[in-house]
Amino acid sequence: MSEARSSKSNGRSKGRRSRSLVALDGEDDRVIPLDLDMRSERSRGDLEPRAERHGDLDLRTDAEPAERADADGERRRPFGAALPRLADSAFGATSFVLAVVVPTVLTALFYMFLATSQYSTVSQFAVRGPAGAAGPADMLGLFATTASSETADTYIILSYIHSRDMIEEVDKKINLREIYDRPEADFYYRFDPTKPIEDFVGYMKTMVTTEFDTFSGVVTLTVRAFRPEDAQLVAENVLASSERLVNELTRRARDDTLREARDEVAKSEQRLRLSRAMIGSFRGSQSEIDPAAAAAAQQGVITQLEGQATALEAQLNALQQTMSSTAPPVLQLQSQLAAVRKQTDVERQKVALERAGATGSALTERLTKYEELLTEREFAERAYVSSLASLEGARVEADRKQRYLAVFVSPRPAEEALYPQGLRWIAVVFGVCLIVWGIFSIVIAGVRDHFV
Repeated sequence: MSEARSSKSNGRSKGRRSRSLVALDGEDDRVIPLDLDMRSERSRGDLEPRAERHGDLDLRTDAEPAERADADGERRRPFGAALPRLADSAFGATSFVLAVVVPTVLTALFYMFLATSQYSTVSQFAVRGPAGAAGPADMLGLFATTASSETADTYIILSYIHSRDMIEEVDKKINLREIYDRPEADFYYRFDPTKPIEDFVGYMKTMVTTEFDTFSGVVTLTVRAFRPEDAQLVAENVLASSERLVNELTRRARDDTLREARDEVAKSEQRLRLSRAMIGSFRGSQSEIDPAAAAAAQQGVITQLEGQATALEAQLNALQQTMSSTAPPVLQLQSQLAAVRKQTDVERQKVALERAGATGSALTERLTKYEELLTEREFAERAYVSSLASLEGARVEADRKQRYLAVFVSPRPAEEALYPQGLRWIAVVFGVCLIVWGIFSIVIAGVRDHFV
């Protein structure tokens, strides 16, 4: 009876074990039979439970073995199993040494024993203009306009300092390529003079640096070289070239501002000269200085003749009351009156418009032409005076926009080498290599976890 109980107990335990194995193994409702008598034929490694994960014991058996057999019976490992484990093997330490420690040590050895000392010269300057007088109302607008213009000119100078034009200009004066190819320079920071100008411009951007404070408008120029006197010489020539550019910009701005005003003055002056020349030509062709004065004199003659005619008519009327019309005095007065009237008509004909077929020009026609010339001359004179005033205003505006380079910290030779800052670059190399190695380690671990 005890044997029956034990057999029943074994049967129940087998059934529970079999059910638990089926429940753990089958995620797609598949039933895998387990023959307990075949345990001796299986390898010990296949029946060993998986390691604990996060404190929980996993008793499940793999549905598929970690190593699969090919058609020829040859065993092969999955792709993820071929990747090394950075944390569980010596590969992590080896990769860290090769990717981080070795570059850092090499960089430290270079800056400790091979890198050449570099001397720096610091100079400070600003682009300034004359302070113009302004009232309280427009002071804010004037300051904003002036500050904006000076800031724009400063950015032009900063771009010019790192440009090819400035490098070539300074190179012609002091031979920059020779300065940065000194025998005491190390192989890394020395520049090969046989390289093209584009490489030299990029190299000079590392040796000549600028910092611009937008609030104060101050530019800090830092020049590095392998000798203190070389750094000072390069800085002085860079400042000289920058000052020349500022003066050139000021001259161009002044010429642009005054060019239009000067052209307008030239046009007005030419117009005035032409109008005066036309008046002189008219006077020469008509043989009279002032047709208006001639017309006034002519009108006086006509008025005088008309007065004489009136007086003769009065005398003639008086004689005709006492004498006959054939009396000699009456005939004489009639003759004089006719002569005066005829002369009056002649004088009026000189003033009147030119008749058809008549020779010469009438006084009214000459007077009209002369007045047109006078009007043109008056307009030309006014335009000339206005253009002169515009030119003077443009000159004042150009003087207000004048710029100059104010150097308040002159370059001086250095007494101590501050570059190439070995500790800084060692730290940079170490940090970059450490970041790259860390990213590589994360990628390898992720790929392995994905394929295992």
